[in-house]
This record gives sequence, structure tokens and C-alpha cells, in this order.
Amino acid sequence: MVLNESDLGEAAAKHLHTLQNALVVLFFVAVGMLFDPRILVQEPLRVLAVVAVIVIGKSITALVLALVFRRTLPTALTIAASVAQIGEFSFILAGLGLSLRLLPPEGLNLIVAGALFSIAINPLIFRFVRTLERRTRVPAAEGHVASAQM
Repeated sequence: MVLNESDLGEAAAKHLHTLQNALVVLFFVAVGMLFDPRILVQEPLRVLAVVAVIVIGKSITALVLALVFRRTLPTALTIAASVAQIGEFSFILAGLGLSLRLLPPEGLNLIVAGALFSIAINPLIFRFVRTLERRTRVPAAEGHVASAQM
């Protein structure tokens, strides 16, 4: 944060971009090592249920909460799309659940599969939200003319 406020912030960001890319690759390699593809064959409906909870359940909850807190619909849709995935924190919680014997071993496989699918689907969700926003947006000039005529 201190570096960001200085004149060197932009230069540091350029150098850190390479490190960020390396860490992203490392994250996906680590997740790939956790993933057991047999879960897709053994429990396809459970995988779909987990993905639905992550993508649909979290998104609807976030959308409703954003609207309750009086955010605009485009902002609420963006928030909903932003939470339509899970990441590394879910693996930490799953590991803790396994160690405390609160989560069965196949639960970790379902969580990893859900994470991979939700991360893969997320760009499509954002594209859908952007398309929905463009189609429902009233151009400023038309809105102004319509209100002026009333």
C-alpha cells in the first residue's frame, strides 16, 4: 500500500504482474492436483448440485442483498456475477472440515469440482450480465426526451 502511493507504484505493479501470473499458474496446478476426475463419473448429480449452489444460490443471494441495500440493478448484477465462484479459501475450509472429521473425503472432491466449474463458468456469467445490461439500458438521450415531453 505504501508503494502504491509513491511514484514507484506503477513500476512495481509492472514487475509484480509477472509474479501474479506465476502465482495464478501455481494455484491452478495445485487445484488440478487436488481434482479427482472420477467424481464426475461417480457423482455427476452431486457435482451439478454443488455447482448450482455456488453459481445460482450465491448469485441470487448476493443479488437480493444488493437490491435490499438499494444498489442499482446493474451494480447488483455485477455483484451477483462476482460471487458466482469459489476459490482458495474454500479449500482451506474444506481441509479444516476434513481434519475435524466434519466433511467426508468425497466432500473435498465435490468442492474442488465445484470450484473448477464455477471458475470456468464465471466469464460466461459476466458476459451474460453485460449483455443483459446493454439490452435493458435506456439511452440517456431517449430518457431525457421522454421526460421532457411529459
